[in-house]
Amino acid sequence: MFLSKKTQLVAIDIGSSSIKLVQLSELKGGEFELTHFGMMPLAEECIIEGAIKKPDQVAEALAKLITAEKIQGRYVVSAVAGEAVFIKKIKVPVMSEEELSEKITQEAEQYIPFDIDDVALDFQLLGAVKGKNVEESDNSKGNEFEEESQSDDSQEDHSSEETDGEMMEVLLVAVQRAVIDERTDILIEAGLKPAIIDLNVFALMNAAQLTNDLTSAGNTALIDLGDSFTHINIIQDGKMGYSRDIPIGGGYCTKMLMSKFKVPFKQIIEIKRGNFPSDIKEEEVISIITQAYKRVLEEIQKSFEYFGTLSGNKVGKVLLCGGGSMIQGIDGYFSDYLKVPVENFNPMKGVKINPKNFDQSMIDEMGGLSTVALGLATRRFDHK
Repeated sequence: MFLSKKTQLVAIDIGSSSIKLVQLSELKGGEFELTHFGMMPLAEECIIEGAIKKPDQVAEALAKLITAEKIQGRYVVSAVAGEAVFIKKIKVPVMSEEELSEKITQEAEQYIPFDIDDVALDFQLLGAVKGKNVEESDNSKGNEFEEESQSDDSQEDHSSEETDGEMMEVLLVAVQRAVIDERTDILIEAGLKPAIIDLNVFALMNAAQLTNDLTSAGNTALIDLGDSFTHINIIQDGKMGYSRDIPIGGGYCTKMLMSKFKVPFKQIIEIKRGNFPSDIKEEEVISIITQAYKRVLEEIQKSFEYFGTLSGNKVGKVLLCGGGSMIQGIDGYFSDYLKVPVENFNPMKGVKINPKNFDQSMIDEMGGLSTVALGLATRRFDHK
């Protein structure tokens, strides 16, 4: 079978605590309709800090999810994130895309922190720019959680030096092949055929565009509050302006709550959503949640400041998604700390839902949790 834009792809998001599955059909006018949606919880410590520790169990859970959702097609799109991913805006002399494709390895070697032979490279042309005053997007230091800032990596690009002439701005992406192989092996073991391996940050953009016009939204930060990582993607004029993966997430908050109240994981999830047992005081829960997420907020604030240093612009709005966004009142807490408007966004509101096939209330509740999967599901084989 030859893959084409019409090939039905199944989106698989393998997260730290669950696997999310989404499939969309494309309607006339570029709209989408939800055809399949499902989630499968993972046993504890199957995935730790983004690394798959128990691949057999993950593949088994994925196979069960595929069977439960009665998925017919086997071609899938999935994504990677975390310390194995490097994203940076660079400047190169004006050349054709074909010429850049031939030279991208040489250009990339001076930036990426990995052995060039151990990564898969890709790039996207962003357009012509002047030699100076170009905004960068760089997550190479974003994983050094104890660093005070990322400013030590904001040096001028070597390729541009001090030129004032016209250059090309390029988004450079490098991913360690071992991580890609790890994910594809899981998919294959579950009986699937990997067609596209994307990045979480790009999937977030695709999902956000279902309900937001990012080209006119100013400087908007998409923040995915995951279990092991917090993913930040600042959109500038509809394009990626800055990205970073912070290696701390909701799992830290969950562990603090479990340690304090001595209750099982499932009950902690309900507590985080505002359903308090009679023997647990609401103010104690709120105190722990705010304490846990303050560490995340401190790093987000540093990222906003770094983006401001690079671009001369401030973040004007934050869109929250991911499991952490389901915590009652988290949007208000983030807004108070960051001093910008913050809202939880549900990309499911941007797709058609047939009430005969899905429980609308359940879909709305799970929308923020399935953002990456939904963004992946908008991908088509011949569409970047």
